[in-house]
Amino acid sequence: MKIAFISYEYPPDAAYGGIGTYVFQAARMLRERGHYVEVFTSSPYRSGSEIEDGVLVHRVNEKEQQNFSLPIGQIFANRHAEVQFDLLEGPDYAADAREAVRLVPEIPLVIKLHTPSILLFKLNHYKPESAFLRKTSLYFKSLLRGEKPSWGYDPSIEAYRLHTLKANEIERSHALEADEIATPSKALGNIMIQEWGIDEAIVSHVPYPYIPTEKLLTIPVDTNTNVVAFLGRLEIRKGVLDLAKAIPIILRRHPEVKFRFVGSSEPSPKPNVPMQQYLEHAFRPYARSVEFTGFVPPGCIPDILATTDICIFPSIWENFPCVCLESMAAARGIIGSNAGGMTDMLDAGRAGKLIPPRSPEKIAEAVIELLEDPVLRMALGRAARDRLLLEYNIDRISTLQEASYTRAITRRRAKEIRLKMVS
Repeated sequence: MKIAFISYEYPPDAAYGGIGTYVFQAARMLRERGHYVEVFTSSPYRSGSEIEDGVLVHRVNEKEQQNFSLPIGQIFANRHAEVQFDLLEGPDYAADAREAVRLVPEIPLVIKLHTPSILLFKLNHYKPESAFLRKTSLYFKSLLRGEKPSWGYDPSIEAYRLHTLKANEIERSHALEADEIATPSKALGNIMIQEWGIDEAIVSHVPYPYIPTEKLLTIPVDTNTNVVAFLGRLEIRKGVLDLAKAIPIILRRHPEVKFRFVGSSEPSPKPNVPMQQYLEHAFRPYARSVEFTGFVPPGCIPDILATTDICIFPSIWENFPCVCLESMAAARGIIGSNAGGMTDMLDAGRAGKLIPPRSPEKIAEAVIELLEDPVLRMALGRAARDRLLLEYNIDRISTLQEASYTRAITRRRAKEIRLKMVS
């Protein structure tokens, strides 16, 4: 097959998160299976096309994702006129491929679910409290900020809410154009079938592939660093606030432990204060026990994991985090949220500890257990590495992905036939 990926994220220039990691891994996997693959992506500092690891990568110099679809869509359309791609895949988030589909409506389209804007907003800003308490809280927050009180209105998130509603309209419309929707976790697929009214017949479960580096696979299982690491964006939905509440509990029992936060900073509960700054203030009494690295390039992750004993991912909800796959490859002791895809990834708790979201006490309990039982931690690490190599290898995932692509092509051809019959 001739396969095109459109994605704002793609390493090394735009290695912002899990979407870029997925596209990078999928492109390599499909190329190794004998398919022809091109990637259409962004860069904050350059434009142009070059072959990288056997894949032709087209970049457009664009720092704002909302502006990305127009120029990359035109580049794709021009390239499609030469190559005649069999299929196009794009992400749900930001609907990066929407202009390409408008310019080339006949192309079979696969939308890969990651985490749409509407779900991100709900996870980061929804408060499980009564309407009265929520409105009262917002009213007094306005007073404390010296703003005109507005019953039930929080100006710090209102602009984001309006942006999200607009983004949701675009992402939903784009998803409804798809011939196939592939979801890494069954949980996310079920949520978006309800949220967007998607026909469940076109939704298939296709986990992310993962091709671990030799550097990850050769990290010794039996490390003893007393380091607990969180890897990922520092944002509310990732459970960093719950982890922050758990750290003092853990340190009272194990003052020798060091906590490492690896990832870029997102908004915090305090307006105009980045999450890292917010957490640094909260951790002031424990400053010697907590480290923030900020964003690190993907190539640095193996070195970080090699000096880590326990990886913690206490998300309020998580689709299918690539950092968990990396930690599995490194045979770390993993603690993950049971809300979302990590239940499958960690084999229902047989390849890592699972905890409920929003539970600092359970986080502390799980971390303390693995600190005090290194035999269990190492056994879980071995199980995690074995599961990664068995369940997320190229042969298994590529077979599922190729079948998904074939269904998309078949459905698109059937639609064209019906259109010709009508005309």
